Amino acid sequence: MDRAGLMELIGRINTEEEHFTRSDQTVSWKALREAETLADPALFPLLREIITANEGRAKAKREVRRAAYFIYGRLMEKAFSPAEASFFLERLTMETEKYVLSALLDRVGDWGRKGQLLPEEMDFSPVLALTRDDRRSVRHDALRALSACPGEESRAACSFYLRQEDERSYQYEIYYANIALQAIGTGAEIPLLERFLKSRRPDLKLTAQYAIQYIRERETAALG
Repeated sequence: MDRAGLMELIGRINTEEEHFTRSDQTVSWKALREAETLADPALFPLLREIITANEGRAKAKREVRRAAYFIYGRLMEKAFSPAEASFFLERLTMETEKYVLSALLDRVGDWGRKGQLLPEEMDFSPVLALTRDDRRSVRHDALRALSACPGEESRAACSFYLRQEDERSYQYEIYYANIALQAIGTGAEIPLLERFLKSRRPDLKLTAQYAIQYIRERETAALG
């Protein structure tokens, strides 16, 4: 697929339809599923060109970038590259609109969910900064994205929320932090997680249980 083909696909992803009976029959849905089949790493430089050529706050340009981020993120699942991951994370410092940020963060979180952890030496500061964002949805997406970002700073960002005494006010942050620790946690976080084994909120209790289980499984495997 060449750049023109990518732009045509992006156009279909961004197609708005007012009248439809099933979402899985829309042009956009079909285009998204098509994008998920792409596997050629030669598409990365073309996507970078499209993203940088569509800088700006205009809605049309923003929607092109958001669709390109979706394709880029899904392509990373089949053709992972640390250099491409660095570009993707760097874009978090250049975007401000919450839906575009979510398009980036959701893809990073998907990498972690599917077991693709980023190199620990990579700069995760763009994700870490967003875990304290004033916008709740961005904050939650950033915490989920830490599932792909191993390292002490990422674990500290999760632990910050696990230490909050007001469980009710921070229940969603704790939930996403627990999920991230399922992938990147160590034995050091188990005492913090154990607090939520007594939580009256089933989602916090269950995610903490799984985090502790997966941490112990990793530690056992590391011992051989």
